[in-house]
Amino acid sequence: MSMMSASYRRDHPTIRVPVVMPLVEVTIAQDGHAAVRLNGEPYNVDGSLTRSDVSTVLDQIALQLGTAVRAELIESDGERFTDYVTPGSSPRCPASTNDVAPASRPTHPGPGGVRPLLLSAFGVTGSGFTVGEEVEVCVVVTTQVADADGQAFVRVPSALLATHPDVVLVGRSSGTVAAGSVPADADSA
Repeated sequence: MSMMSASYRRDHPTIRVPVVMPLVEVTIAQDGHAAVRLNGEPYNVDGSLTRSDVSTVLDQIALQLGTAVRAELIESDGERFTDYVTPGSSPRCPASTNDVAPASRPTHPGPGGVRPLLLSAFGVTGSGFTVGEEVEVCVVVTTQVADADGQAFVRVPSALLATHPDVVLVGRSSGTVAAGSVPADADSA
């Protein structure tokens, strides 16, 4: 039997991708509110969405349409980010303080409740940890201000998450720690 006459079959269902992908434009106002447009038409007319709702709304739109969508996020300063969201994508890494034990306060904190680091040509040294404690190294790549609900949304490039899937958010003044691992197949929004 020739390969030309054999029908092609997939072992798993595929995602339907239209010739022209639906476009979801999300414009973030200075106050953190989000205006969403689907193919140029307003999606949320009451204006009650905020930055923290964007990921959920994008997932809902992709599920409702049953197809992948192109999402463009437009920041208040004009900066643009583009991503593709597929229906049934696993949920984004919900950084919830309910999943993480509260950060233990150092016994002798420095200014602002943070112990100072000792920097040398060989590396960085910090003290005050419990003997045998696993200490994760978190390098700050950006900062974000929490919104009126106390939530912080951070857009992390998928290439970075592919190699470093563990994410830790630390509140500088509150000491709140939210942490989680992004699944290997999750999209960033």
